[in-house]
Amino acid sequence: MIRTLALEVRGRFEISNSNQKEIRDLSEVLGQKFDDLAERTAALEVEVSDLRSTTKENREAIQDLKTGEERVQLKLESMENNRRRNNLRFLKVPEVLEGGDLKGLVVRYIKQGVQVGDTEEAIASDIQRVHRDPFRKPPNRDKPRKILVCFHTYTIKERILAAALKKKKPLTVEGTSFEISSDLSSVTLNKQWELGKIIEVLKGLGATAQLKFPASLKVMANNKMYTFSDCRDVDDLIKKLDKGN
Repeated sequence: MIRTLALEVRGRFEISNSNQKEIRDLSEVLGQKFDDLAERTAALEVEVSDLRSTTKENREAIQDLKTGEERVQLKLESMENNRRRNNLRFLKVPEVLEGGDLKGLVVRYIKQGVQVGDTEEAIASDIQRVHRDPFRKPPNRDKPRKILVCFHTYTIKERILAAALKKKKPLTVEGTSFEISSDLSSVTLNKQWELGKIIEVLKGLGATAQLKFPASLKVMANNKMYTFSDCRDVDDLIKKLDKGN
């Protein structure tokens, strides 16, 4: 009986040793897998860090490109406006009045409607070229094509424009009303149009707003003066004024 018990104990001991070996082997395998997983995790963390760094660099590069593009666009806009600095636009001048002499019609409108001190001969000799807008056809009786006038000298163009803006009443010749404005790039004109809409919004909120040449905004609100050159910059002020109401 003692011998039987000894054999049983010995067998269990051998089984226990065998289980321990299996556990050790399994622990080694699991340890190796954990080490591999840790190495992979570390590698992934490095890759993620590199991706984040690359993404940040790309964002900065994109922002630099956007900033550069904006500077180029502003430069082109300025160059285009400078190219047109000697030009004026005449609006609402009926086309039926030309009579084959558009230049003579413009000179008469300047002398009689704007009433500048220059003689008709001086005005006519300073006009380099004059033509209707070729991109709006056929002409509309209610909305005639604008007239573009290019002068040789900047000073006479400015005298005409200043005299037109100074008059408190509409410009008229022989009962026909017309308008005169600077000839600006389409980009600047779009900005003026957008700022015009913003001015109406600001006025509705109790602010005083004024368009400054060529396309910036001067605003008086809550006893403070603001100047904006971009329509998007006015949004925060509009939201603040709207909350105050």
